[in-house]
Amino acid sequence: MNRHILLATDSSTYSQKAVSYLATLFKDAKNFEITVFCVAPAPPSYLLGPVPGLNELERQEKLEKIQAENVTWANKCVTEAKEALVREGFSEDQIHTKITIQRGDLARIILREARDGKYDAVVAGRRGLGRLSSWWVGSVTQKLVEYGQNVPVWIVDGQKWNKRFLVPVDLGETGLKVIDHLGFILAENPQAEIELLHIIPSLIPGEESRYLAELESSLLEKEQKEAQEFFQEVQKILKDTFDILQVKVKIKRSPRGVASIILKEAKEGNFGTVVMGRRGRGGFKELLLGSTSSKVLYNLTDRSLWIVG
Repeated sequence: MNRHILLATDSSTYSQKAVSYLATLFKDAKNFEITVFCVAPAPPSYLLGPVPGLNELERQEKLEKIQAENVTWANKCVTEAKEALVREGFSEDQIHTKITIQRGDLARIILREARDGKYDAVVAGRRGLGRLSSWWVGSVTQKLVEYGQNVPVWIVDGQKWNKRFLVPVDLGETGLKVIDHLGFILAENPQAEIELLHIIPSLIPGEESRYLAELESSLLEKEQKEAQEFFQEVQKILKDTFDILQVKVKIKRSPRGVASIILKEAKEGNFGTVVMGRRGRGGFKELLLGSTSSKVLYNLTDRSLWIVG
């Protein structure tokens, strides 16, 4: 069972955190490979055509010089990341490097490489994802998450990681995709601790809930039946991967927003990583990211987040 992930790097502190995160989780894993990927910046667009004050030879020489410098920088980025991964405990055979020249949007280039190379996930350091910076659409990390449909994207944040995983799940196909990805990636990892969290929201808090009590009761009964069937399927997926003591199931009912419960549970349970689906059962396919996933993405701090689906 070979697992192969794509680590996008630019030699920043965010990328260095991603290296340490991967080492914490996977340095002792078998059949686990990492390709370190860097995109060399494109040369300035003004040099791609005639430039006033420069003859054609001078323009070409300047263009080639900048291109060579950018490629040298990209090679330096992937070499440094590979050396850091080896220092952290990976073998050289597990680490590969690759660069490309930027032609178009940077996030889309990374995602294209992930899809074409059939990698199991893209890993990047968190940057520009806070509540204020989320307004900046140009954030590469934000675009990776928003446009990475069908490519699991891991956003690394924090600095004290562990092998505890909080997995909020919907009772549907998306939830099973999350479980399948988690089971595949963490196979043969006896130290992993996993909590599957399912949240049943109340319809309306307060006095009005009594008016809807009968309806809510029937919905909860249906939810409980679906939950039983869902977790039976989960058990089938995970039974050959984890010991029964490694996986805990928690079901909560709350009138508050689902995202707030996830964030609170992640903090109080000291989970180093949250793993969740791109959108829930009610999400429209044309939407880039579900409401709950977006709220967790922009408010989860000092922890890493895997978005699947």
